[in-house]
Amino acid sequence: MKYLLLMPVILMPWLLAAQSTEGEVTYTETIQLHIDLPPGDEAMRNMIPSAQSAATTLLFNENQSIYQDKEVGAGTVDVSHEENGMDMQIKVMRPENKIYRDVENGRTVESREFMGRFFLIDEEAPRQSWKLTGEQKTILGYPCQKALLQDTSRKVEAWFTPQIPVSIGPGEFADLPGLILEISNGDRTAVATRVDLKSLPKNAIEKPTKGKSVTRAEFKKLVDEKMKEMGAEGGGGVRMIIRN
Repeated sequence: MKYLLLMPVILMPWLLAAQSTEGEVTYTETIQLHIDLPPGDEAMRNMIPSAQSAATTLLFNENQSIYQDKEVGAGTVDVSHEENGMDMQIKVMRPENKIYRDVENGRTVESREFMGRFFLIDEEAPRQSWKLTGEQKTILGYPCQKALLQDTSRKVEAWFTPQIPVSIGPGEFADLPGLILEISNGDRTAVATRVDLKSLPKNAIEKPTKGKSVTRAEFKKLVDEKMKEMGAEGGGGVRMIIRN
């Protein structure tokens, strides 16, 4: 009888450890919007939202992850304004973007939608260097530690939990000794609202294949050229589309 009673106690820590490296995290991702308008157009300015929020998900296990919007097109906001014979439409849209991370082989595949077209950026994942600050707080019941990205070009603050020992996080962020539950990157933040540790279906995490393969530099050039082209267009109405 003693062996029968002890077996569950011995197995329980092993089962919990195995479960904590696989599951799904739901985040609320918020993006601050900065739109330049002509001086004095306060009526139009008051109609435009200062931020956009939407639910995103991170599916993960020890070897791979995929981060994407929970619902395609979530957070779309339409604003119409007519003044002095000019009709202006501002449409804030969330494109169908995905970021897949192959932890084992150190690569990422990013699927980017732009102007209705899809592009694939397959590249080696750059190693991110973090500095632990010693600060701690609790997120969804998980003890978390604060880390700052050692990158002089941007200020990134992350909160991760060692209780979920995977070096993964939302978006392009990773390489901490625990799952990132909160990240702040300038005008963009992502905060976990739900953590569901569970076994995922076999094909739940799939590398994106939809789109034209390009380098990151090629994609940036294409976006810059198209935005410049749109800025040069004239006509009786102006339509602005802010893509995040």
